[in-house]
Amino acid sequence: MRDMVLVLNFDDGSSRAVTRKLRAERVQSIIVPGSIPLEEIQAQDPLGLILAGSPGGDVPAGLDSRLFALGIPVLALGGAAALMLTALGGSVGEAELRGAMASLVCQPSPLTEGIETAERLLPCARDFRLPDQVVPLCQAQEIIVGFRHESLPFYGLQFEVEPVDPEGSLMLKNFALNVCSCTAWWDDDAFVDQAIEEIRRVTDGGKAVCAMTGGLDSGVSALLAFKALGDHLKCIFVDTGLLRAQEGDAFMAYYRDQLGMDILRVNAAERFLQALEGLSEPEEKRRAIGETLQAVLNEEKGRLGHFDALIRGTSYNDIMTGASANQPVLCDSVPVIEPVRELFKDEIRRVGDYLGIPPDILSRQPFPGSGLALRIMGQVTPQRLQILREADAIFRSELQRSGAVKRLWQYFAVLSPMPGEDGMVVCLRAVHASERTQACAARLPYDLVENVVDRILRSQPEVRRVVYDLTPSSNYAGIEWQ
Repeated sequence: MRDMVLVLNFDDGSSRAVTRKLRAERVQSIIVPGSIPLEEIQAQDPLGLILAGSPGGDVPAGLDSRLFALGIPVLALGGAAALMLTALGGSVGEAELRGAMASLVCQPSPLTEGIETAERLLPCARDFRLPDQVVPLCQAQEIIVGFRHESLPFYGLQFEVEPVDPEGSLMLKNFALNVCSCTAWWDDDAFVDQAIEEIRRVTDGGKAVCAMTGGLDSGVSALLAFKALGDHLKCIFVDTGLLRAQEGDAFMAYYRDQLGMDILRVNAAERFLQALEGLSEPEEKRRAIGETLQAVLNEEKGRLGHFDALIRGTSYNDIMTGASANQPVLCDSVPVIEPVRELFKDEIRRVGDYLGIPPDILSRQPFPGSGLALRIMGQVTPQRLQILREADAIFRSELQRSGAVKRLWQYFAVLSPMPGEDGMVVCLRAVHASERTQACAARLPYDLVENVVDRILRSQPEVRRVVYDLTPSSNYAGIEWQ
């Protein structure tokens, strides 16, 4: 069996929190869809399963109850606990508690080792009626909020693991180490070794190609492949002309000139501007950029020669937002290797740091595949691109100089025409993000914002207004103006 835990995703925020906390304990954990076929679970051969449900008590659909016959330990959290209880022959009634702070009393078990009581928020606690051989594990106000099977390694908790949650983190650690018999081996060194081994296994002495975007995800993926394959790796970088200030040159200076990677740079700025001419709607821009990028790749891939595998920089954030489904295809007849597919953005940065990527590249902001095009409201022109590049560079440099970037998830500038008159509006956006993928506007120091506004207005006469976006978002996609 593989020394890892599979996390079945019935709620994005819950599955992210569970996976992060397990990895912090050096336990390998991988998120998969809650509706994953039983055969795929068996193929991955994990030591344990965690069903990560929502904290609101909503009972998810799509679970194959046959997984309880696999002989694998299972921990069900939040609304998924009701699924487990029903599969074991119990029943679920109406909600007994909603949004209550409660004192939990825990019974001794491998899962609750080291925990007798705990204070926590219970967004929803339903009336659980336990069948034979299933006994209470945690109770709050005489309501059963956790249970276990007497003879099988099955546990259910009606709550999720919270961002700051020592008891919940300890339960996850107990489940992985005490119940599943996992070992604490997962770290950056282990990940890199495993990724390199997998790339070598799939390529089997052959060659691979990587389409690099200029971003960190594809950069780390390509560097892992470079370490695995050396000069058997070839890369292509399509410079769309939609990158931020000096990014294309800085990208080539590091990966090609400093590291010695074989990278074909295709300067296609004029072609992308022509494709975007006259387009204002985000979906039209996105489609034009995708079609143009695919056409360029189709034309250039012959210059790369024969290759046996494709390296792609898909991250788990891409999977969550659906971005992975819209990536261009360089070749559909060879195996695809996605070295960082299971990692979150901050984990990719950490691996990049382990690989020696310098801080100025590691700290680059997440950037949509459409580049600056969708951060310009209305039509994309060379003049508007230049205005936005300059405004964005000023904003980023001031944030970095002040040290505020250490507390931020994402920050950037957006450009829009002034309503009803000539001139442009620059909107500044800086957010914090939580484990549940929600984002709120950062409270930047007024002096900092004032200095950014002054610099933008002095350097860009076409800009008439500079505003700061305070709008929260309920998901990562909502951070962008798309």
